[in-house]
Amino acid sequence: MNTKYLKHFNTQLKLFRERQHLSCADVAEYCLVDVSVAQAWEADSSSARCYPSLDNLLDLCFKTGASLEMFIDLPEAKNNNQLDLPGLTAIGDTDLSETLTMLDEQLEKLIPGKEEMELIQKFRKSNQQNRELILQLIGN
Repeated sequence: MNTKYLKHFNTQLKLFRERQHLSCADVAEYCLVDVSVAQAWEADSSSARCYPSLDNLLDLCFKTGASLEMFIDLPEAKNNNQLDLPGLTAIGDTDLSETLTMLDEQLEKLIPGKEEMELIQKFRKSNQQNRELILQLIGN
């Protein structure tokens, strides 16, 4: 069994049990295993420790209302809350106003000018045959 995400399961389970005032027998009953198995999940010694199956973990979560993330070790995500925008990057000690100026410049390049807007509006108003002709002209 791959225990990559269960390295701290034993301590997480023990803390959870203590906070919820549950015994090992309660956990064993929820997971439909013998009490000795639930006790082995919390063993301090890695040689005496065993790990729950996915079914056991899900039973424990469903029957206690706990989230799965409470018991497993998730890989640390890099900068989850940062939205990557063109021109906006954290580069050393760059001043925020400079970064925002760079972002504004990048956005200005993407916004169509007056002539481009007129072409887009005329394209939208044209019939299907004229659209096909325009696309052929642009493509060639």
